[in-house]
Amino acid sequence: MSISPYFADLYANYEAELDDLSSDSEGKSALKKRLNEKRQEIEHILPMIEFAPEMVAVIFHNAFSFNNPKAMQSIVFSEPEGYGDDFISWDELSSHLSIASWADKLIDATLNTEGGDQFMVIAATLEFMRSIGTHTHYAQAEVSEHEEEDDEDGALQLDESGSDWLSEQGFESTEAENN
Repeated sequence: MSISPYFADLYANYEAELDDLSSDSEGKSALKKRLNEKRQEIEHILPMIEFAPEMVAVIFHNAFSFNNPKAMQSIVFSEPEGYGDDFISWDELSSHLSIASWADKLIDATLNTEGGDQFMVIAATLEFMRSIGTHTHYAQAEVSEHEEEDDEDGALQLDESGSDWLSEQGFESTEAENN
């Protein structure tokens, strides 16, 4: 079994967000300070759960201990399209977690936001993935050489379309910079 595409993509963004918060411009550790700042601004960042959940989920970094890894794994493998009836609720999931007391107010504020229930499941799942080192614990589907070639072509097309979009926005294309 492999990670659902939804969680694979979101987890990569989550890791990048944590990485961005980890150090300041001088390279000094800043994660604790920046997370505390984000936690104090929760009311202002909660609307982002709809379009950038990874940027909000980081406020729950180290908030959970996982008492039932199997329950968490089933979420990692799921594709929560539209958060249908099959997606676990926060009430059900939270019974499988130990939650740091400092996170209680953050959770309450989140649950009082539209989509907060599903978001809390997603935030806990991202933390679970981080806690177990997702890339080493879940087998990714093997890719054939033909699929690799297709993927490289797709990446090239994506790069070209990204360059085109940047040009349309008034930025110099990367092609012009490389020539």
